[in-house]
Amino acid sequence: MTDVKRLVTQNENRKLEFKQTLPSKEKIVKTAIAFSNSQGGDLIIGVADNNQIVGIEEDSVVEYDEIISSIIYDNCMPNIIPEIYSARVKEKLVLVVHFYPSNQKPHFIKKDGKLKGTYIRTGATNRLATLSVLEDLERQKRSISFDSVVNYDLQYNSSLFAEFDVHIENRLKLTPSAHLYQKLKFIKKERDVNLLTNLGVLFSSKKEDYFPLVKVECARFKGTTTKVFLDQASFNEDIVSSIENSIDFVKRNIKLGATIGEVYRENRWEYPLLSLREIIINAIVHRDYSILGSDIKIAIFDDMIEITSPGVFLIEKEKIGSGYSELRNPNLGNLFRKLDIIEQWGTGFEKVQNELKEYPEIEFIVDDSSSAFTQIRFVKKELTEENAPLNAPLNAPLNNTQKSILTHIKTNKQISYEELSKSLEKNRTTIMRNIKKLKELKVLKRVGSDKNGYWEIT
Repeated sequence: MTDVKRLVTQNENRKLEFKQTLPSKEKIVKTAIAFSNSQGGDLIIGVADNNQIVGIEEDSVVEYDEIISSIIYDNCMPNIIPEIYSARVKEKLVLVVHFYPSNQKPHFIKKDGKLKGTYIRTGATNRLATLSVLEDLERQKRSISFDSVVNYDLQYNSSLFAEFDVHIENRLKLTPSAHLYQKLKFIKKERDVNLLTNLGVLFSSKKEDYFPLVKVECARFKGTTTKVFLDQASFNEDIVSSIENSIDFVKRNIKLGATIGEVYRENRWEYPLLSLREIIINAIVHRDYSILGSDIKIAIFDDMIEITSPGVFLIEKEKIGSGYSELRNPNLGNLFRKLDIIEQWGTGFEKVQNELKEYPEIEFIVDDSSSAFTQIRFVKKELTEENAPLNAPLNAPLNNTQKSILTHIKTNKQISYEELSKSLEKNRTTIMRNIKKLKELKVLKRVGSDKNGYWEIT
C-alpha cells in the first residue's frame, strides 16, 4: 500500500494522477492501460489539480470501486486487476486506484485493437504508443532484452570487431574469436550463420549505421544556463572508451583544490569523482538503446553537474542504494562486469551514497519524472557551517559565520570567543569550529597567548 499522505503533496507525474471526481470511462481505461504498460502508478480520486483535498462521500467508496473495476474489466486487454482502497487524508476520504507494472504488456483498449488502443505514460499524460514502443512492450512481455535481439542484416566477420579486440586482449587477456564473441552475446548462431545481436552491433564498426546517436555529449557551460559554451566534446568511439574519456572531460572542467589533512595536504575534487564515474557507467549500462533519437549528455554548470540518459529509471527512487538492481541491458551489464568496469550488481548507488558522506555540500538528485529519459544531478548547496566539509578546500568560499567573525576581528583584534559568541548569537563550539577552519585556510592566525595575544587576518 502506497503512502497516500506523501503522494498528495506531489505534482502529477508519470506514476501519479489526481481526479477531483470519478473520471469518465474513457479516461479510466486509458489511465489503467498507460500505468500498466509503464512502471505502474496511482490514480487518486478526491484530489484537485492544485493538490487540494476535496474528498469523496463515504457512500461512494463501494460504488466507485465497482464502477472502476467493471470498466477496466470490460474494456482492457489483457485484463488489468488494480488494487482499490480508500484512505483518509486531512480528515477527508480519497479513493486510491493502484496499478502495478504488468508482465502481460502490451495492454490496449479492446474495441480499438493493439495498434490504435495501446497507451503509455509520458510525464503526467497518457499517450498513444508508437510502433517502436509497441515492439519494446512485446519484448518486455517475452522477457527479451533489446541488447539480445538479433540483427538479421549483419553476419559476423572478424573485421567488424577490430577496435574492440583491443579490450579483449588487454582486459580479458584472451584471443578474439567467433566462439568468444558468442559467449559474450555479440553474435548468435542461427541456421549455421553467425549473426550480430544488437549488443554486437553497438561494439562493431557498423554501429553508426544502426545506432548513430550512441555517444556521450559533454559540455561545460558558463554560469548556470546553456547559453555560452566554455568546452565541448563528443565521444563516439566504443562504449568502453567513452567512459574514461567522459571522466577526463569532467576532470578538466572541475576544480581540484588542496585540503588540509591531519598531517599533510591532500587533493580534493569539488565534486565526488568516483560517484560521477559510477553514474556515468550507470547511464551507459542502463540507457534505453531502442530510443534512437537521443544520446547521453553530461552538462557541467557553475552550480551543478547534470547527467541525462535516454530511458526511464527502472527502480523506485526509494530503493536506491539498497542493493536492488533491475537490468535493462543484462548482456551489456555482464560484459562490463567481465571487463571489471563494474564489480557487483546493485552496488553502484551504494558507493555513491558512501562517497557523498564526504561531500555534505553536494546534493544528489534523481529526477525520474520523465517517461523518455532520466536525469541525475550533483548540485552545490550554499555553504554553511553545518554542511561545509570537515577539510574544506583552500579555495572554498567562506560561510556567513566565518565572514562575520572576520568583520568583528577587524574592529577588535583582541575579541574573545565569549564576545564573538554573544555578538553573533552562536554557541562557543560553533565559534571555535569556524575559527579553527579559518586558521586551516590560512585566513586567520593567533599571535601570542590565548590570554594576552591578538588575532591577525592574513
